[in-house]
Amino acid sequence: MPRRPKYPPYVNIKIPRDLVEVWETNLMDILFTEKEAEIAKRIIKYIKENERIYPDEYKQIINGNVEKVRYFRVLRKMVSLGLLKRGKDSSYILSEEFALKLGAMLEKWKAITG
Repeated sequence: MPRRPKYPPYVNIKIPRDLVEVWETNLMDILFTEKEAEIAKRIIKYIKENERIYPDEYKQIINGNVEKVRYFRVLRKMVSLGLLKRGKDSSYILSEEFALKLGAMLEKWKAITG
C-alpha cells in the first residue's frame, strides 16, 4: 500500500519588491525556483489538456530521476498553495483555492489599512 503524501503546512514565497517586476514576472516564476517553475508549467499544461493528472502519468511530463524528485516536490507545494487539489482516483485537478487565499489576505489588509 503506497504511503500517503505529506504536504507542507506552510510555503514560503519570495515576492519581488518592485511592483513592475511583479506585473512582468510569470506567477510560476514568483512561486517556484526556475527549474521548479518549468515543471509546474508542464503540470498545468498537462492538466489543461487532459482535465487531470493521475499519479502514474508523471512519466509523460518528466525525464529522469532528478526531475522525478523535483516533480513530486513541486506537486506537493502546488497542493499546499491551493493551485491543485485531489480529484477522483487520487488524481490532481486545478483548484481555485489559491485565489481564495489571496482574496482573504487582501480583505484582511484592507481591514487593517481602513
